[in-house]
Amino acid sequence: MGVLASVAAAVAIGFSQQGDRLVVHAPGYSVVLSAQNGRIVEIDDARGRKLLGAGYGCMWWLNPDHHATSLGGCSFRPAHTWRGHTLTLTYGKTATVTLRAAAKSFDLRLRVASGGSTRDEVRFPAGLVGDTRTVQAGYTPNVLPGLRLGPSFFSRVGNPIQIYPSRWAFADYLALDSGGGHVAVYTVNRGPIAPVSLGFLHLGGNAPCSGDAYCVIHQFETWVLPHTTWASPIVRVRVGDTAEESILAYRNDNGIDAYPSLAAKLGPSLATFARAPLVKADVAKVAEPYAKWPLAQLPSPILLHPVAYQVGGHDTGDPDFLPGDPQWGSLAALVADAHAHGDVFMPYDNLSWWDPSSPTMQQTTQSAVAALDAAGAPQTIDYGDHEGVIVSPWSPVVRQRALQELDAWRGLGADCVFLDQIGARPWLRDFAPSAPTPLAYDDGWLSLLAPVSSRCLMAEDGWDRLAADVVGFHGGLLMMQRELGAVDRYFGAGNWQPYPLATWLLHDKVLMYQHDLYPLTMAIDGDVLTWNAAFGLVESVEWHPGGEADPWLVLAARLQEALGPHYAGVPLASFTTLAPGVTRSVFGDLTVLANRSEKTYDGIEAHGFRATATDVTVQAYPGDHWVIEQRSGGTTIVRQPVGGDFQVTLPGTSVTTSVGAPVPFTRSGSNVTFTYTAGVEAYRVS
Repeated sequence: MGVLASVAAAVAIGFSQQGDRLVVHAPGYSVVLSAQNGRIVEIDDARGRKLLGAGYGCMWWLNPDHHATSLGGCSFRPAHTWRGHTLTLTYGKTATVTLRAAAKSFDLRLRVASGGSTRDEVRFPAGLVGDTRTVQAGYTPNVLPGLRLGPSFFSRVGNPIQIYPSRWAFADYLALDSGGGHVAVYTVNRGPIAPVSLGFLHLGGNAPCSGDAYCVIHQFETWVLPHTTWASPIVRVRVGDTAEESILAYRNDNGIDAYPSLAAKLGPSLATFARAPLVKADVAKVAEPYAKWPLAQLPSPILLHPVAYQVGGHDTGDPDFLPGDPQWGSLAALVADAHAHGDVFMPYDNLSWWDPSSPTMQQTTQSAVAALDAAGAPQTIDYGDHEGVIVSPWSPVVRQRALQELDAWRGLGADCVFLDQIGARPWLRDFAPSAPTPLAYDDGWLSLLAPVSSRCLMAEDGWDRLAADVVGFHGGLLMMQRELGAVDRYFGAGNWQPYPLATWLLHDKVLMYQHDLYPLTMAIDGDVLTWNAAFGLVESVEWHPGGEADPWLVLAARLQEALGPHYAGVPLASFTTLAPGVTRSVFGDLTVLANRSEKTYDGIEAHGFRATATDVTVQAYPGDHWVIEQRSGGTTIVRQPVGGDFQVTLPGTSVTTSVGAPVPFTRSGSNVTFTYTAGVEAYRVS
């Protein structure tokens, strides 16, 4: 911004009091507060369109879910001052709120005394309400890659408030389109994680947040002891920016843009990971010794991912995965075999949930390793019929054992290690004696993993700060909907669409995969492949003995080899909805038209896509034909890994098979048309 523009912006930011209204105005917005209690009465954009208004709560609210101990700004008449673009509201000796105005956003901060109660919830800003009649869309970070919520969601009675950080809230961010305008609310924080519950709330009857009003919930999860004070991080309200613009602002404001890129994390091996689909091998299902695994018959390169290889099988013996069940042979030999075929190797592991019957747990106590609740009891969770301990990353025993495990995998030659649950588990309070505060559970995992970030660590699901040190995120919306129906349950069928908030936020920092041990989000149908193409995910498949030439496995491998180098580690440049269920994504030189509708669109099969880059085109045609055209000079190599006989028309003058045998064709102008016969590896068009 030039000097004159800076001066103009500075002059345009101002304050006035109009009766019982305190008004802060800036080039991009105006915000009106009540002088009676500090409530945000209205937020308008530069064109005067009302985006948010007043509701249940007055700026701040302590322990809102504990009625006996709750206390909020509505109980006070704050004094106010305006100085240097900052409005300060002083609520006696209890609280101080500052509102600092900038051209397109304003920052809120709260400093509050706990009084005689422990404060485990601080809603801030409290009292933001939208209108169900004017809302056009909402944007939430609820499971990768994020959601776009339609207007009908805001009239639906429901309570889909989620906690950050977790799989259900990968960023502390909310955004809205309303009345033709845009607004986003998010935290700016580069210090310790400030966990928060957030989302849009609409209730029934005569309750608050009902009828024509829905509430914007942003509630810090805290542990403020009696007679102490607490200071919030900045909460930024950005007005006028689209969801794309505001999520990129969140990325910049929180320093995520400065995280190491995938190119920096992986170096030259990024080229291999970009071309390698993940191939899951459930050792118990394969039921053959490693020496008999036909890796030479699988496509290459692949990211080989064995699971259930430990004694007793999956979810047994954690964290003691090595040396593995001896009936399957040597894991070191399996790693060497994968490397000999040009593949990369990533085993499943779990550092955060320990089996009480494991050898490691037999040598310690639950209280020495567990994340403890407020009563000092170990926190546990069941997976199937296995109850395990959620361990504290601050426990010296846990930290030592976790590093031993990662060192052991490095000794075996593993290229990466997949860590289950760390990116998926909802944040929790951890009262372990070694934890610096009860709020630091996820900070503990970050501090444990940072020194070993060069080990190519990947995580189940994931959230923003994990992307600083982790190379891959696994899982997301498609799995949560297909396996559990959870997205419909939380948001209502027909009320949501996947939206690439995480892709904008993190795509150059982490590889993203569908894989989360659930078979129906592997590459098994066109919708999975189309979802992956639209949002830039690496293909995932599950290998079963005898399925080395399975058409979907071969197709996934061919797609990854052809398209992966064009999008892996590449930022999302744009994302546009062209028609219901049809989107256009641009990654560098790659453009993807994804048709997730039930109808053919522009010649693209329903639940198919067309991807085009400088040297390749992939298209799904009606009749389940997937055609890959790879161009080099004046020659195009055509492959159809899945599908029956199919007519292909391309520019050229001659057609042969990939081994040079001539193929019958017809010519029309500069194009040739020929029949791709099912089962042929490839054709060459010159």
